Amino acid sequence: MADARLRRIRASQAMIAMLDDGVYGLSLALRQADGQGDAGVFSEALAVLRQGHILGSDPYGGVFRGECRYDAARGESIVEVRLTVPPNGVLLTGLEAGPDGAVLNVSGRFPPPKPVSSTVIDLGGVPIVVELRFVGPLRR
Repeated sequence: MADARLRRIRASQAMIAMLDDGVYGLSLALRQADGQGDAGVFSEALAVLRQGHILGSDPYGGVFRGECRYDAARGESIVEVRLTVPPNGVLLTGLEAGPDGAVLNVSGRFPPPKPVSSTVIDLGGVPIVVELRFVGPLRR
């Protein structure tokens, strides 16, 4: 009886801390030496999270798809996406995709947004500060 109650409590805590299904705004900036994002080298993107699946894009044609899962032990959401850069696209980092485009695997750990969650990811060997903001829920 106590074990079942403890499992229900842990499950409800996990639901509170994990990312909600909905639309998210992302702000991306090159990481400076002080750990902050460089406002001069900046980009944005939108993403939709539904039942652990992510689909998003940036204004320059980059598309990312992947998954989100919750790490209850650390209280963080783990995001893993595959970023597809269009032909001749240039990333925030300066990486040029070339005529065939490029595909990069990207991952990060996000604490619960209150209202913003921030982390640093590695994008082609360059640290990028990513801020995640919940924009709104999805319609059912």
